[in-house]
Amino acid sequence: MRFRSRSRHGSFHVGIYMESLGSSTYLGDPPVRRLGQNFLVDRAARDLIISSSNLHRSDVVLEVGPGRGFLTEALLSEAGKVIAVEKDSRLVTILRHKHGRNRRLRIIQGDILKIRLPRFNKVVCSPPYYISSRLILLLISKRFRCAVLTLQREFAERLAAKPGSRDYGRISVMVQHKSSIELTGVIPRDSFRPVPKVDSAVVVIRKRKPEVAVKSERLLGDLVRFMFTQRRKRAKKVLRQYFETPLRQKYLVNQTDLSLPDVRVFQLSVRDFEQLSNEISMMKCEHLD
Repeated sequence: MRFRSRSRHGSFHVGIYMESLGSSTYLGDPPVRRLGQNFLVDRAARDLIISSSNLHRSDVVLEVGPGRGFLTEALLSEAGKVIAVEKDSRLVTILRHKHGRNRRLRIIQGDILKIRLPRFNKVVCSPPYYISSRLILLLISKRFRCAVLTLQREFAERLAAKPGSRDYGRISVMVQHKSSIELTGVIPRDSFRPVPKVDSAVVVIRKRKPEVAVKSERLLGDLVRFMFTQRRKRAKKVLRQYFETPLRQKYLVNQTDLSLPDVRVFQLSVRDFEQLSNEISMMKCEHLD
């Protein structure tokens, strides 16, 4: 699958102009593998991320995993304020040394998945691959205008996948339920140091209202999670199993009242899941004493 770049410099080609990688760049310490540290070093790739973000001085940007500040520097030149959340104390030291005097930068040391975030209206970052799913699910629960993320290419394709495709799954449904997805370019693996084993893609996530207003987000998430444990089975059969579990026996189980297409789970559309969750929510009955 190929994506077109929207880079202001024309056709997207990376690997031409890279940041210097002297030993002093890491302050004598190697990247931490368990933290998924692969630092973006290619300026053409950085330009693609920035151009995809459409930044203005009124924007407050959240950057997850800023690393040594290569992207942070570009964000500061375009946005009004940048909130950089970094887990590694060594990298926080580097960021404060390089940009600590810039009052438009707020550096927060901590785990993005655990801390309380200040307000922001855009997300622009190249986060560690290993937190991609959890980060995306966290972000779509927040209020923001758009997010531009550099993600593992295979994972990016799953976010944008359509019903019936090989890549379509739980994460596709949950993200597309509240947002539109656009892939604006591919970033080859040699645009990072250390070089990862896979290529990346730039993903633009724009928040929007769901096509069908859902009565219970928790129920929708629970339903989608269970259904995709058996993605290739007939949806009606998997739904019967869903109702058979003790935690779901609080719902009436007359499935003839449900408008569920006779297809396999991975062929159900986002709208199908939204409507189904609402119908199940209406069937909920109170527990008897």
